[in-house]
Amino acid sequence: MLTALLVDDEPLANERMRGLLADCGGVNCIGTAGSVAAARKALEMLAPDVIFLDMEMPGGTGLDLLPSVPEGTQVVFVTAYEKYALEAFAAAALDYLVKPVNPERLTETLRRVKRFADLQRLQPTAANEPSEPSPGEDDDDETPVASPGGPGGPGEIGPGDTIHVRLRHSRLLAAVTIDDICWIESLQNYTRVCLRNPGRVLIFRRRLGEWEGDLPAGVFARLGRSLLVRTDAIEETEWKSRNDKVLKFGAGIEPLVIGRLAAMRLRDIFDGEGEETP
Repeated sequence: MLTALLVDDEPLANERMRGLLADCGGVNCIGTAGSVAAARKALEMLAPDVIFLDMEMPGGTGLDLLPSVPEGTQVVFVTAYEKYALEAFAAAALDYLVKPVNPERLTETLRRVKRFADLQRLQPTAANEPSEPSPGEDDDDETPVASPGGPGGPGEIGPGDTIHVRLRHSRLLAAVTIDDICWIESLQNYTRVCLRNPGRVLIFRRRLGEWEGDLPAGVFARLGRSLLVRTDAIEETEWKSRNDKVLKFGAGIEPLVIGRLAAMRLRDIFDGEGEETP
């Protein structure tokens, strides 16, 4: 059974969430808190699977609590203000729920939390984990801390499945739904990943080859040594110059500029249906 901590400055809001979770089943609410300070004290004794966290509270916002969240605990923001969505996802929140919480949407969130919790339980125990690198050692070779969450494990996930990946310079894991990925660009030991929901680009501590090994076959295309693109997500292409082409993925999503060789590769993938080379 999953364990949850509820953090909201409105007692009735915590009670409503407790009731929704009870209706969903499979969740044990092990505590509540009405402020950031109270939540910090609770986390000194508790290590829940998930925290349902309000954004605006006395003594600070929900974001102020994140440094105190134990590794392995996921955060779901619950707030009436959609304006915080980008901040929440940038902070590697597992999900973002808008009040009043929709029960079906909450069920989907719990499915993601359970998948992550199952992955955490499969991780090596502390006694078997490699030690932290000594000062001066390069820690860029760290293996990703999470693997695909599809029913059959690696190689069997689909576009609707979610994987959990560590953000650059963060102890928290971000939940990435495959269907939200537009493109992935290599930065040596890291990758820039463009996501559509909401539109944002995040940097993950993961190599391009590791992404490629996990992504569903036939959905993403290699357009060079440093680039993976979901071709069916491309809505428009435009030549920026003789050697640069812009791929557009819709409003609010960062476009991608590719070189001439990558553009030729894309044309081949589209079986000659793309634009003619200028």
